[in-house]
Amino acid sequence: MADIIQKTTEYRIKQIELAEAQYYKSLVATLDRIEREVVSLASRLPLTDGKLIELQSAIAIRPRIKFILEREYLKWSDDVVREGFNKQAKRIEKAFKRIGNIPIEFQELTKGDLALVQNLKQQYFTQFKDVSNTFTRRLSEKVYQNTLVGSEFAVLEKELRQTINGIYASSDDPEITRLVSKVKKGNDEIDNLLKPYRDKNKEVPKSIQRKVEDLENSIKKETQVLQSKFATDRTGENMKRYAGQILNDSLRDFDATLNFNKSQDAGLTFVKYYGDVIPTTREICRNMISGVYNKRKSGLFTVDEVRKLWASRSWSGKKSGDPLVVRGGYNCRHQWSYVNPDWYDSKGELII
Repeated sequence: MADIIQKTTEYRIKQIELAEAQYYKSLVATLDRIEREVVSLASRLPLTDGKLIELQSAIAIRPRIKFILEREYLKWSDDVVREGFNKQAKRIEKAFKRIGNIPIEFQELTKGDLALVQNLKQQYFTQFKDVSNTFTRRLSEKVYQNTLVGSEFAVLEKELRQTINGIYASSDDPEITRLVSKVKKGNDEIDNLLKPYRDKNKEVPKSIQRKVEDLENSIKKETQVLQSKFATDRTGENMKRYAGQILNDSLRDFDATLNFNKSQDAGLTFVKYYGDVIPTTREICRNMISGVYNKRKSGLFTVDEVRKLWASRSWSGKKSGDPLVVRGGYNCRHQWSYVNPDWYDSKGELII
């Protein structure tokens, strides 16, 4: 018998990954527009002998930078929390219906669930907005500081571009340029492969799924190389990095929070950990998935057991909060599924 729990969980995980890729692509386009507009705005500052000199103009530029970020970036953020969260909520509802062995009143989104969805939208939009406020200040400070010391415009331009897009903005490293190009090309290929099926809401053929998985694996490897180079560069603290982090975690934490609350309402207090293992998978996640910590043949844990396990260990990237929500920490791509131990036989096999 096919494991319906595993299939529904993997479906949720895969859809989150597809949504993240879609929104990250639009984030890149949004930040590229912001970069162009902010640099164009700064290029109109008064110069003397090619150097910035007028502090009053440097101070006056801040509200115009704020306007650009709010118009472009907050519009993108709103799309993520409205469209992205609504679609994932529907997928969670679909997963509960597919499992079926749950009281009917818990198989659909309730008024309480919808209220929670609304609260989570507001919570994560606030996090996105904090990034906008932070980088409005940082970009304004770059303009003021460079004007104060009389820098040439080229110096300010480079700092503005790096503050928005980091090393991806204007790298003179040919390997980084090549890898960035391959990542963008790979994402475009995935979109082109899946678009005909998304538009018609049709199931994706296995042959196309395999091509998409091959492309995703290639993108993961190239991204890991970029991140290793990225981490050693002093311009790593940039808007793209922060926004991308919140995008990643908000989609997955939203899924985990709504799934947890629906499961608690339905009386499901046992969990199982799901997701793939890649070279960067943290040891605690790898051990959970491979069965190192198993107390039962089925690989199930009670909610309390999970919390005690997480509290007793520390690891790089550990994130504060309930482990049923934050899972393995920042950038974790795994998810919990909630089950009833009666659904498993003495050998740990699913019998529903």
